[in-house]
Amino acid sequence: MGLVRSIAVVVAAVVGTGLVGPVASASGPEYYLALGDSLSVGVQAGTGPTDQGYTDRLHAALEARNPRLQLVKLGCPGETTTTMLQGGICRYAEGSQLKAAEAFLTTHAGHVRYVTLDIGANDTNGCLPGGSVDAGCAVRGAGSLVANLPQITARLRGAGGGGPAYAAMNYYNPGLASWVSGGKAAALASVPVVDTFNAYEHGVYLAAGFRVADVNGAFAGHDLTEVTAPPYGAVPRGVARICTWTYQCSDGDGHATAAGYQEIANAFLKVVPAVPTERAGVPGTA
Repeated sequence: MGLVRSIAVVVAAVVGTGLVGPVASASGPEYYLALGDSLSVGVQAGTGPTDQGYTDRLHAALEARNPRLQLVKLGCPGETTTTMLQGGICRYAEGSQLKAAEAFLTTHAGHVRYVTLDIGANDTNGCLPGGSVDAGCAVRGAGSLVANLPQITARLRGAGGGGPAYAAMNYYNPGLASWVSGGKAAALASVPVVDTFNAYEHGVYLAAGFRVADVNGAFAGHDLTEVTAPPYGAVPRGVARICTWTYQCSDGDGHATAAGYQEIANAFLKVVPAVPTERAGVPGTA
């Protein structure tokens, strides 16, 4: 997924440069609309999209409370904020993931209860050829994120109105995996990089009235408490969770494992259940 490299480039360039509760329909199906990149479709190392992702697990928990709730996944592996707006990776009859989402929200007005989103980590893929920063690529990638994410959130709210509950997530930090290969300094240096990236997205999401699931917190991204994590021995808890809940330590792949996706779903559940009792226009965080 190249998450850490992508985030690092975005942060470097950026630094250089109410939520309304769901309105239940009287009858018929209701929907949970899942949007985003590879995480939103449950991609795992060597398998591609699965039905074991966080959106599937979140849907299962929500469906237990509302048997009429159906999951609609429009996410796209490799999606950037630009391709989400304009298309170019996955095929959509409407031309892009965002346009497909807008069409779905409009067509099913009054029947969409939840909208979740994860996007942005892929915006600067390819900007670190051979380990060196391609400055032009970095500036373009950061510029895309800054320009596009507010558009995406605003258009989703514009299409969905006050009916659905909107929630997004921050990103966990696969860069902590460097610890187990001798790169302790690199692992520690990745923490403020991911924090800065997450802080930018967090602000955009809150401004648009999205709840924000604290996935990085669930993955103990700041916890240096020493624990035992076979086969790596004694490592900080944050490192242990990245090694257990993603494939970064074992396969160099930052996608979540099945257990990791469950933890992401759990982070969403901490903000989603409270949504129906929230007062309109008062966004919050986990």
